[in-house]
Amino acid sequence: MRKLWVKAWITLDGVFDADTMGLWWPPADESAVDYAKRLEYIAAEYRRGDTYLLGRTTYEMLWPGWSKDTTSDLGAILNGMKKYVVSNTLTSAPWEDSSIISGNVVEEITKLKQQPGKDIIIDGSATLVQSLMGTGLIDEYRFLVQPFISGRGRRFFLDGMPPTTVKLVESKLLSFGSIALVFQPNNK
Repeated sequence: MRKLWVKAWITLDGVFDADTMGLWWPPADESAVDYAKRLEYIAAEYRRGDTYLLGRTTYEMLWPGWSKDTTSDLGAILNGMKKYVVSNTLTSAPWEDSSIISGNVVEEITKLKQQPGKDIIIDGSATLVQSLMGTGLIDEYRFLVQPFISGRGRRFFLDGMPPTTVKLVESKLLSFGSIALVFQPNNK
């Protein structure tokens, strides 16, 4: 069975939203060498998957820019993935090789996991992740924790979510001051 993992960039206090991201990413003092290392780390993460699973808001935020990026390594990777957007309101998904999942999302994602292929990546999409917690479908949480305390903004995990015990399975200090952390639910 394919692995389904969550990828998110968050601040030390758990903020992930785009409204505050401009305050902490990219780091103002990042060198060209660190920038190249950051891009290679991110590309290596995406290469682990061949399926991109997104909530509607994240999909609508990403597709206009990335769908037109035909020259960068990241653009090639993202455009080459099969994309699924979870939404009950969208009627079309214009990014090439995109489909809409509506209705029984857990059932549809379970079917995706049973298909052959590489990993399935949920990028950001906190509302989608929150709806899947407690279903047993999420195999890993992969966070790029930024050396910044936002003090405001949307938090990735909200009060009232199902309690989930996780174990740290990988950690890596990146040269640009971020920490890559990989957690697996204890039931995996």
